[in-house]
Amino acid sequence: MRLSQPLASAIFFFAFGALVLVTGRSLDMGTTAEMGTGYVPRLLAWGCLVVGALLAARAWWERRAPGEPVAFALRALVLVTAMVVAFGLLLPWLGLPVTVALTIVTTAVSGERYRWTPLLLIALGMAVLTTLLFSTALDLQIQVWPKWGG
Repeated sequence: MRLSQPLASAIFFFAFGALVLVTGRSLDMGTTAEMGTGYVPRLLAWGCLVVGALLAARAWWERRAPGEPVAFALRALVLVTAMVVAFGLLLPWLGLPVTVALTIVTTAVSGERYRWTPLLLIALGMAVLTTLLFSTALDLQIQVWPKWGG
């Protein structure tokens, strides 16, 4: 049996959402006013389950006889996954703006098509916006400047 792209995506979203719900069940949920450590992961997990249900419905309505083969972009899968891990490791050393910009550029380059000028402008804009949002507007204690920079 061959899986269609929407069905394979639905299975992935269901599996990921279920995994997060199971592994994060011991985290404190808290309330909307005072969110616990499990609030956002649980909310995102339920979002993944909803997306999985929508993709499964799409796969059911668009079912075809043999189903097209599922294509995996291995380079993108590896680079995007590596950058998620690298973000957590690099943030304390490089600071928020540099880490955000580096993550955006690296993940965009993992695709087949990109243009350097818009990519660099987006990376710069997101670095500035995330810094303003998290360190200024929300006043979170987050490493803004690189450790080696002062």
